[in-house]
Amino acid sequence: MEIRLRDAAVVVTDSEFRALHPTTSFPPQLTEDILDSFEADVVFEGPQPQTTRYQLVARQGVIQMSDGKWYRNYVAIDMSDEAKAALDEQQAKSVRDDRNRRLAACDWTQLADAPVDDLAWALYRQALRDVPNQVDFPWTVVWPTEP
Repeated sequence: MEIRLRDAAVVVTDSEFRALHPTTSFPPQLTEDILDSFEADVVFEGPQPQTTRYQLVARQGVIQMSDGKWYRNYVAIDMSDEAKAALDEQQAKSVRDDRNRRLAACDWTQLADAPVDDLAWALYRQALRDVPNQVDFPWTVVWPTEP
């Protein structure tokens, strides 16, 4: 639990609040009424913003809402260009790993005596190898259908 001290306009934890009042015996759960008598307020969890894949949510203090209560304030922040590139590379690696598993799962179709439609499987395997050339790779992938 976080608590906002009205006079200092700072936020402290439950244990820090209790330490500020060493001669007071508090119940295990602090209530809004108890905190009000000590000129303090509960800080509630606030809403988090919608983000894009290249944004992170960061906490930015507390804010008093129209209901008079205090809430954790969150904002969306843009990733650095380096972080964006790293995220893209991580996603690309994940998709390539999936593609490689799909290719390995059908390696048996390339045996000379495999009872399959050679052309259909060759086209499928080529489509798998072409996945990184898709327009929205690595974030949007259209997987070919296995014959």
